[in-house]
Amino acid sequence: MESQRKNSTLFIDQEAVFALLLCQEKLLSPVTHLMNEEEMKEVDQTGIFRGQSFPFSFILAPAGRRNEEVIKSAQKGEHITLICAGKPCGELLVDSTFAINKQERLFKIMGGDVYSQKAQNINQRLGNYAICGEYTLELSEFPFMQHINKDAILHTKKHMQAENVTAMVIDASPVTRIHERIFRFALDESDLLVLLLLRHQNERLLDFNLRKMCLQFVVENYLPTSRIVIYPLDDIYLFAGAHGIILDAILAQNLGCDKIIIGENYPNLTLYYDNQKIYSIFDTIKDIKINVKLLHEFVYCSQCSTIVSFKTCPHGSHHHIRYNSGFLQEILRAGLIPPTILIRKEISAKILSSLFPKRFSPLLKQFGAMFANHGMIEEKDDEDFYLKLIALYQIHSLS
Repeated sequence: MESQRKNSTLFIDQEAVFALLLCQEKLLSPVTHLMNEEEMKEVDQTGIFRGQSFPFSFILAPAGRRNEEVIKSAQKGEHITLICAGKPCGELLVDSTFAINKQERLFKIMGGDVYSQKAQNINQRLGNYAICGEYTLELSEFPFMQHINKDAILHTKKHMQAENVTAMVIDASPVTRIHERIFRFALDESDLLVLLLLRHQNERLLDFNLRKMCLQFVVENYLPTSRIVIYPLDDIYLFAGAHGIILDAILAQNLGCDKIIIGENYPNLTLYYDNQKIYSIFDTIKDIKINVKLLHEFVYCSQCSTIVSFKTCPHGSHHHIRYNSGFLQEILRAGLIPPTILIRKEISAKILSSLFPKRFSPLLKQFGAMFANHGMIEEKDDEDFYLKLIALYQIHSLS
C-alpha cells in the first residue's frame, strides 16, 4: 500500500507549475492555496474571494486519462508526486477531489470567448476533475523557474525608500522608441518601475532571452538603471482571457506596486464610454487598491518630428507612423534594418545578428578596408557590421 501511494503521480505542464509557483509565493494573494469545491463554486459565482475581486477559481484540473484515474481514486491524506516534462517538480497532500464543468471554466477564463484558437488550446489542457490540498514545489531541475521571488523587488523598494512603484506588463517584441517614451513617462511619476516581461510557452521570432537582452541594453544605457527592475512573467493560460488583466493588477499589487500602466490597445482590455467618461473592466473590481493608468496610443508624427499621442497631436493620421510590432518583426524577419526612428540601431544590430548568425563572415575580412577604425586590428562580428552599416545610411552628401 505504501508503494502504491509513493507511485501516485500527476502529470502537469510548465504553465501549471508556474501558476502553482505564483500562488506559493503569495503573488496571487488573497489566493494562497488550491481551492476546494465549495470555494470554487463561490468564486466562480461571485468573482470575490475573501472580500477581494478574483476573476475565477484557482484549481488544479490537469487533462489526461491517467490523471483523471489518479484524481478519482485519490484518498484524503495521500501523497501525490507532481511530474513536469518527465521530472518530479513537487508533491501534493490530498485534501479532496471533485468534478468540474470544463465549459463553464473555459467560459470564465476566456470571458466568453470560447471559440478562438487560444480557447481551444486551453480546453485541451483542462480535465474533468480537480484536486486540492497543500503542495510543495521542488524546482532544482527547472532553473528557469527560480526567478519567481518577490523579495528582490521588495528589497529594492525598501533600499530606495520608494514610495511610488509602477508596474507594466510588456512583450517588447521588439523594444522600440515608444517603450522608452513610456518608461520615461512612468519614471517621471514613480520612484521605481517594475517591467513584467512576458515569457511565452511557445516563443515566436524573438525569444525571451533575446528580448530580455535588448531590454536590458536600453535600460542600462539610456535610462536610470537603479530605478528599473525587469521581472520575467510567464504568459500562462490564466492570463489569456478578458479577466487576465485583473490578475496582472493583483500580481503587481502583491509585488508592492501601487500603480500599473496599461495601454488602451492592450489585449482583452474592454473600454466603454458613459456620459463622456471612459470606463474599463477595472471599474467593476472590488478592493484591489492598485491605481490603473490608461495610456493613449503613441505614434511618430512626421509634422511634429517626434513621438506623440493621438490625444495631443493636432495632425491627421496620414502624418502618423505606427509602431506595429508585427510589422517590425516582418522587417526583421526579412533581414532588413528598421528605421532608427522606430528602433535604436543597437537593438536592430543585436536582433539581426542573432536571427542571421555569421551572415557577414566573408565581408568581415574586409571590415577594416571599408570602415574607419582606430588604427589597430580589432576583432569584429556581425553586430559591429550592422552598426557601421546603419551609420553609413545616416551620412548625407553635401553635393
